[in-house]
Amino acid sequence: MNSTLVPLFPLNLLPLPGETVALHVFEERYQALFNRLEAMDLDEFGIPFVDGDCLTRLGGLMRLIFASEPDENGFRDAAVQCIGLFKLASPVHIPEPGENPPYPSGEIARWSDWKNYDLTENAAFDFSKTEQLQKTSENEKSVCMPGNGLIQSLIRHQITPKKRYDILNAPDLKRRNEHIDNAARFSFLIAEQEAQRNKGYFPN
Repeated sequence: MNSTLVPLFPLNLLPLPGETVALHVFEERYQALFNRLEAMDLDEFGIPFVDGDCLTRLGGLMRLIFASEPDENGFRDAAVQCIGLFKLASPVHIPEPGENPPYPSGEIARWSDWKNYDLTENAAFDFSKTEQLQKTSENEKSVCMPGNGLIQSLIRHQITPKKRYDILNAPDLKRRNEHIDNAARFSFLIAEQEAQRNKGYFPN
C-alpha cells in the first residue's frame, strides 16, 4: 500500500467523505498550515482522530474550501471538506520549536474499505424512524435502506466521532454491525425524546 507524507491537524473529529467541517484556526503552527493551503502550496491535509488523549491511526483527508481573512491575531475561520479516509502509516512527526514547517506531519495510506460497509436492516429502520420524528423537509424524500448509505447516515444524523471510529475500526463484521445498530438506536431514542419534549409529554 503506497503512503504519502501530508500535514496533520489532529482533532477530536472524524470527518467522513463528502462532509464539510468548520474550523477555528488559532494556533500559530496551524495558521502557517492554512496560509500554505490558501496560497495553494498544499492541496491536502489530514485530520487524524484523537480519542480522548489518544491519537488514533484513522482520519479524514481534507481539502480547503474557504478561509476567512486572518484577524489581528492571525486567527481565522475555515471550511474544509473530507475527500477520503486514511490510516497513519508511520509515527506522527511533531516539529521542535523553530523547525520548519511548524505543524505535525506523517505518512498516510489512503483507506477505502469503508466503501464496502453497509447499513444493517435494524439501523436503516431506526434511522428512517428518526427522520420521520425530526420531520425532514418535504423536499427531502430520501429514506435509509439496508445495504446503502452508511456514511451518509452517520453524517446526516451527526453520529459522534467516537461512535464513527468504533464502527469504522471494528475488528469484524459482527462488531461493526453491533456498533452501527447501537448508533442508530441511540439516534432514534434521542429524536423520540425530543419529539415528546416538544409535545409537552414526558414518559415515565
